[in-house]
Amino acid sequence: MKRLHIILTLLLLAVTVSASADYPERATHAKARGKKLTVKEWKTTPDGKNKWVDHIEIYNAQGQLIEEREYSDYGRSLSWRSEYFYNDKGQLEKEILYNERNKPSKVRKFEYDSSGACVRRLNYSANGVLNSYRQFEFIYE
Repeated sequence: MKRLHIILTLLLLAVTVSASADYPERATHAKARGKKLTVKEWKTTPDGKNKWVDHIEIYNAQGQLIEEREYSDYGRSLSWRSEYFYNDKGQLEKEILYNERNKPSKVRKFEYDSSGACVRRLNYSANGVLNSYRQFEFIYE
């Protein structure tokens, strides 16, 4: 039962941090080497003659996603950016989302129960006003 709870917690965190969910091996590579890892994703025309940076992910030496950037206009403009912060237990504690002008637009904070499961995500405006929160319920059958 505890193992299932841990697996569900990990899945929930993976969904929360999308890049980790899409490409979990990236975190593993950074952690295995004990080095910061930057991954650039390039979009390329079908003929291969033109390419531009579309997305960037940065992982710390512990394999945690610490920054993510998405670009538009053929890589010339920032669409959005997120920074991720973790607590001493390695749990995602806070995410700051930035707009295309690189100004904070949202802050998300995460709360965990005593077993380490993420039970709530609080959504704040850039000026610190709580707008909403998501509460997670775990049902074992």
